[in-house]
Amino acid sequence: MMTKQFNIRSEKAHALAVDLSKRRGKSLAQVVEDALEAYDQRVAAKEAYVFGPLLREAQAAARRSPSDFKIEDLYDPETGLPC
Repeated sequence: MMTKQFNIRSEKAHALAVDLSKRRGKSLAQVVEDALEAYDQRVAAKEAYVFGPLLREAQAAARRSPSDFKIEDLYDPETGLPC
């Protein structure tokens, strides 16, 4: 396997990574990898929280027959704004 290099140019990021590496007994590479995986999981969870309901509504709308569709379905009945 070919080794890749990753340079941390931020003094603060480097200091945080070194400190965490020492406290956890892990290499800098493992600390960075763990941090990126944790960040990715948080972003994915946030996307699921935000986009999940929208996706379910879009799927439900796609299953409706054209005769079930009313233009009013596109607007919030309380505010009159688009849903």
